[in-house]
Amino acid sequence: MTGRVIIVTGANVGLGFLASKILCEGGNEVILACRNEEKGKAAVETILKDNPNALATFLKLDLADLASVRSFVEEFRKLDKKLNVLINNAGVFPSKSPLRTFTKDNFEMTMGVNHLGHFLLTNLLLDDLKQTAKETGDSRIVVVTSSLHDTKVKHAPTVATNVDDIFLAELGAYNGAQAYKNSKLANILFTYELARQIEGSGVTVNCVCPGFIPHTELGRTASAPVRFFTRYVLGGLLKFTKITRTVDQGARAEVNLAINEELKGVNGKYFTSMEEKKSSDESLEEDLQKKMWELSARYCHMEGYEPLDAPVPPTPEEIKAREEEAKQKAKEEAERIKQEKQKAKEAAQKAKEEAKAKAAEAKAKVEEVKDEAKDKVEEAKEGAESKVEEVKEKVGEVVEEAKEKAEEKMDEIKKDVGEIKDDLEKKVSEVADMAEEKKDKLADIISPTPVQQTAS
Repeated sequence: MTGRVIIVTGANVGLGFLASKILCEGGNEVILACRNEEKGKAAVETILKDNPNALATFLKLDLADLASVRSFVEEFRKLDKKLNVLINNAGVFPSKSPLRTFTKDNFEMTMGVNHLGHFLLTNLLLDDLKQTAKETGDSRIVVVTSSLHDTKVKHAPTVATNVDDIFLAELGAYNGAQAYKNSKLANILFTYELARQIEGSGVTVNCVCPGFIPHTELGRTASAPVRFFTRYVLGGLLKFTKITRTVDQGARAEVNLAINEELKGVNGKYFTSMEEKKSSDESLEEDLQKKMWELSARYCHMEGYEPLDAPVPPTPEEIKAREEEAKQKAKEEAERIKQEKQKAKEAAQKAKEEAKAKAAEAKAKVEEVKDEAKDKVEEAKEGAESKVEEVKEKVGEVVEEAKEKAEEKMDEIKKDVGEIKDDLEKKVSEVADMAEEKKDKLADIISPTPVQQTAS
């Protein structure tokens, strides 16, 4: 993909500059959209010095001023050029200061530059991109975001974005890490919602996290010690790991989405370096995407939306008064907590004493119950022994009675047996006598009479 007209925001340094240089080397015309005119023109001269045939030009763009964004679009259209690619590269990372800074439109600086400025720029150039897509079949928007949009990425403590307080105006809500996280989440929410709206138009939009790159100008607003630590200490320690990326690697990740023919038609995706990845669960909430779009359009006073102005930033005196008020409230809250702790301590002591008294009472009751139980056991034991003796006596009496009855029965049996024996002996004797008598009669029958003996 060469011979295209490409706008790169924040192109005078870091990823934006190197991406512009690479795109120029590929035969593309690049417009470096920068806030600082001197630095922007110097970046163009550097590109031309290395590549005299490069088509690189500068146009002033201050993303911290919506009037400047509108002016930039007007100046671009005066060039009468078609637009093939828009790379929303510019970004800021807030300093460690606990105080917010603001854009010309009273937006918190990080959200204003990283998201709202690009939101308006993209929407104002959308018709240009659609016209190019109609003629060529392909035009692209590349949104540079960060993995720090995800609260699960442990860089600094952040929480889910409160879309009703995107400028972190609520007391205690602001810190640099949260502001950056919110803006990078807004980039992705914007990408997904825009992708739905332009589906089928020939224009595609994707976002990319180029990785952790210590040597960029992103943290230029941070303190000197923080910049030194990030670039030379942390960057040095992680140099030989896969965690950090070089400026060249980060720039080529942007260029890849801008001109890679294999990505033609790819729409509404999140990339980390050169790979498509899943963004955070929070970024995938469609309701949140639509709500962020609606809110952004209102703050940017886009046609078709009810305008909404950011509140005027508090003056230093007001900030000081709020801080004093916060300190007073914190002091009162600390005193309240202290009193609550004291009450809790006294209640705990009282409860402890009551518990101790109840424990002693319970112990005494236990001893009393034990004594009563012991007495009852002794009483039961004595009663049992008495009962046993009583039972023994009863058993003895029953045994004696049974013995006497048995002896009486035995005597009766003996008497009956004697009588039976006598009767039996008598009967036996009678039978013997009868037998003897029959024997004699039989003998008489068998022996011959004297007459019979003579005749013979």
